[in-house]
Amino acid sequence: MLALERQKHITEMIEKAKAVKVIELSKIFDVTEETIRRDLEKIEKQGILKRTYGGAVLISHEVKDTEDTPFSMRIKENITSKQKIALGVSGMLNEGEVIMLDSSTTCLEVVKNIEKDKRLTIITNSISILTELSTHDEINVVSTGGTLRKRSLSLIGPTAKDNIKNYYADKAVISCKGVDIQKGVMDANELEVEIKKALIGSAKEIILAVDSTKMQKISMYKLVGLSEVDYIVTDEELTSEWKNFCELHNIKNIVCD
Repeated sequence: MLALERQKHITEMIEKAKAVKVIELSKIFDVTEETIRRDLEKIEKQGILKRTYGGAVLISHEVKDTEDTPFSMRIKENITSKQKIALGVSGMLNEGEVIMLDSSTTCLEVVKNIEKDKRLTIITNSISILTELSTHDEINVVSTGGTLRKRSLSLIGPTAKDNIKNYYADKAVISCKGVDIQKGVMDANELEVEIKKALIGSAKEIILAVDSTKMQKISMYKLVGLSEVDYIVTDEELTSEWKNFCELHNIKNIVCD
């Protein structure tokens, strides 16, 4: 089958199904996944679809995640992937370091994987993390202070933001609602974004802990440019496009499978 004919069939499939996956198209047309990615890239230039992590969606159906889901619901989402990522991130935290953690459910899983006898200083705006770390005798726990946001069980506002600026950390671990090569790292709540920006600004290295469902997903508020991240820790292998971007910007990618 000629490339143009295959691309026509792919266009018809995505207009009908609203979304397609590279691995499935590769099997259907009996070509390599790289060939399918090139096909999707050409179709994207026609304004028909938007490439996503592992596939593509019809332009009019591109997902924009603006929902600020309550913590009690988020803690149950993609839990297996979060636990894999958390195990990988916890191993990156070295003895004696100062670590900043945001109020995400992924960071909560990270602290659950920290050894009880590891000496760390952890600064966080998460009520759940503060509670979890209350049993770790060797960890010095610092609260950002601030106003309690009940929906996310986090501390926000000017007090939290100003207090964070008084510290300097070796690493900041953050998660997000969406991440896109061009648009960067994004989240759904403006107040939470301001705190995460403060955490990033006070740390030497930035670890983005994000499961594969967030890749190529758009949210409302930009948090930071992707090139400013030092590590991307995720649960699935990145596409060649993402790997090339990481290599170009000296971003270390760690896959926890």
